Amino acid sequence: MDSLSAFDILALHPRVADLPGDWLRQLARHAWPVEHDPGHRLFRADAPADRLWMVYTGHIRLDLYVPGRGYVEVDRCAEIVGLAALIPPYRWEFGGLVGERFHALEFRAAGLLNLFAESPDLGCVMYARLLAAANAGLRSARQRLTGLTTHPGPGDTGLPARA
Repeated sequence: MDSLSAFDILALHPRVADLPGDWLRQLARHAWPVEHDPGHRLFRADAPADRLWMVYTGHIRLDLYVPGRGYVEVDRCAEIVGLAALIPPYRWEFGGLVGERFHALEFRAAGLLNLFAESPDLGCVMYARLLAAANAGLRSARQRLTGLTTHPGPGDTGLPARA
């Protein structure tokens, strides 16, 4: 996919491929293909959030600095990274480190915010799709966390404790 344009990549991405071509062209004006190797830090917690990535290969490890322990991985993102750039106060809640070779479209958040304001129909559809991606990520995190409790240990019935 290295030789594809931002428009081409959007046209192939499952989250937006079915959008009208004019909308894809408008989105593509605010995006460019990027690639990063494992270990590259994309952003740090509490820094200004000004970019968003639509991933097509690889993933980002979200982490949080814990004094005395260093960086602790809290989640992985493999589809949409950087929703904080579209939501006030526009600051990263976590850090983001490339976990495996990463290919994505990088968007300028200011450009997207302006585009969504100028084209409310496109903005509404995109926010719905971005929220769907965020919801999928939350479900995935929940499954990982509940997986810790779905395999009962000896003497554990798997039922909630009575109060």
